[in-house]
Amino acid sequence: MTKRIVIIGGGATAVSALAHVAGAPGIERITLVAPGAIGFGTAFGTTDPTLLCNTSVDVTSLVSEGRSDFLDYLAARGHPVHRDDFVPRYLVGQYCRERYGQYRDRARAAGTRVTHIRERAVAINSLDDGTYQVELGDGATVTGTDILFCAGAEAPRLPAEVSAHRGDPRLLESPYPADRLRRLPHDARVLVLGSKLSAIDAALVLSQQGRRYCVLTSPSATLPAVRTRLRRSAEPAIGRRDWAALDPEKASFDGSLARLLVRAIRRSHPTTRAVRARSGADMATRLLQEEAEFADDGRVPWQDIVAEVIDALNEHVPHWRPRAAADVLARYRTLMSRYISAIPVRNAKLLASHAAAGRLRVAPGYPRRIERTDAGWRVHWPDGSRESFDHVVVAAGYRTRRLTGAVGRLKVGYDGDGPQPELLADLRVRFPERGTPERIWVLGAAAGARHPIVNYLRAAAQHAAVAGDQIVRPRTDEVAPLAERTAS
Repeated sequence: MTKRIVIIGGGATAVSALAHVAGAPGIERITLVAPGAIGFGTAFGTTDPTLLCNTSVDVTSLVSEGRSDFLDYLAARGHPVHRDDFVPRYLVGQYCRERYGQYRDRARAAGTRVTHIRERAVAINSLDDGTYQVELGDGATVTGTDILFCAGAEAPRLPAEVSAHRGDPRLLESPYPADRLRRLPHDARVLVLGSKLSAIDAALVLSQQGRRYCVLTSPSATLPAVRTRLRRSAEPAIGRRDWAALDPEKASFDGSLARLLVRAIRRSHPTTRAVRARSGADMATRLLQEEAEFADDGRVPWQDIVAEVIDALNEHVPHWRPRAAADVLARYRTLMSRYISAIPVRNAKLLASHAAAGRLRVAPGYPRRIERTDAGWRVHWPDGSRESFDHVVVAAGYRTRRLTGAVGRLKVGYDGDGPQPELLADLRVRFPERGTPERIWVLGAAAGARHPIVNYLRAAAQHAAVAGDQIVRPRTDEVAPLAERTAS
């Protein structure tokens, strides 16, 4: 059977998916459905050189195994880069865009027609002949035998405190594009809702110019940890048997996990001693300064097991009972977020310098209330104090598009929109009413229903390899394909 593949999405995950099927025999057409240019997406669409990846070149690749393809790409273009380096995010966008062109040409050379429809997918319908019809936002449809759902995080998540003010000129619903932040008055007082990676980006851009005063606030009141690299290890620090032996339903789980991690760190760094924060470290910016100093001194022993921990969690957590997995992830969410999404030491030093200069502060609590005033915003803090701001920037994360619905029809929407079908270990979708899985694969950020850590290009590339391997296998169920696209 000739295959017609539809890739929904146009970011790095979609390009990785294309990489793993391009050039394979028996593929008549590959159709990418995405409203914007292929390769950029939310994560890497920025053009601002200030904004760095928080992952090293070694794990920032469209191909998960072997030497980093991104490293090869940069080296071929004369960039003096090491596998441990954190590079500007726009370079990843360029890399994805160029590789997309190369993968497209590879597929075409193998006789596959590759097209890009600049529309948004809104639903997937299962047809009687075993193929699928993808509905588009303009009312047209695209049919395919295999669907790769690669839609990522696109819509900003607006906190309840400001959701009623959507569209307000003094509310920036996302830090991106960064040029909007640069255009704010140079003496503006800006409240940033968030303290993780996108909030760090906002603070770096806002504090770079003029006399702006920036306050980051989040329920955790913590900033990410600081690292000098995130790379794969030649040999695992923790054996597969040790990971597999962890039982999340036992009372000893937390202690067993802690011992595994401590032993792994000490094995990789035998001279490691516990690092104790100095007095005042309860303040986020003081801790930031101290961790930047530790990084400069090479005292970040935990960073070399992070890539392994991410891979292990994504491999083993899906096999735990759902309730046990949810309990463990809830207990460790803040800790995981802080260390897995740690920031480059360069960014930490910049933020610390802005804090020392009085341009940046991390609030110790989250606002009880945020009011819109004639001049801007009034914030009511938990201690009873009030503070005025000119602008509010939302950096509270993004909503991920996902598939919801019942047998025969899946809607493409956002979290909270309805029941989800089962996502299997091979990343295929299966409805409870059907014994066999659909030929619909879910990759990247949308696979968060099964894998705990998905906002990571290496994970997306691993997903693409798993799905691509299944798709390129010969099929025996011969069905005549339908037309590629129909008008509304």
